[in-house]
Amino acid sequence: MAPVFCFIQSPHQQVHMNMYAVPSPGIPGCPPGLEYLTQVDQLLMKQKVELVEALVGFESNNKYEIRNVMGQNVFYAVEENDCLSRQCCGPLRSFTIHVLDNFGQEIITVTRPLKCMSCFFPCCLQELEVQSPPGNTVGYVIQQWHPFFPKFIVANEHNEPVLKIHGPFCGWSCLPDVDFEVRSSNVNA
Repeated sequence: MAPVFCFIQSPHQQVHMNMYAVPSPGIPGCPPGLEYLTQVDQLLMKQKVELVEALVGFESNNKYEIRNVMGQNVFYAVEENDCLSRQCCGPLRSFTIHVLDNFGQEIITVTRPLKCMSCFFPCCLQELEVQSPPGNTVGYVIQQWHPFFPKFIVANEHNEPVLKIHGPFCGWSCLPDVDFEVRSSNVNA
């Protein structure tokens, strides 16, 4: 497993990744770089915690390792936004996440605009736009209002529901792993 180096915003922001070489045999109708997803039923996302962030509470751009069930890194995700929104808006901030394949090529772009939201006033629920390859919208993730459980609809490029995502009570857990269940859109719940 050889390290891969890639550049996101500028040559000064270098990202070091130890990646698993994912075979990509080109599948009709599947965006380039996402072929591996047709072979797995589970992915695990692990946020890389920065030492400065942990010690002083200064929020930095998040970085994630996306692993298969054997623990091998198959994708890497890097958050992009400005320092002011990270410090002032916290988890409600706007962001763009760049998902990179095992060769350091951007294969998915996820964008979320800033929306002020409260569980008591659900007038501005969160929505993500997913592009793959970057520039080609393939779908959306749309928050559904619920007072206690995080719920989302995964929609295609025409905004038609495809899947449902249900999270744990109050959207958090004292356990290190937080599980979100992905269901078919035609299952009642």
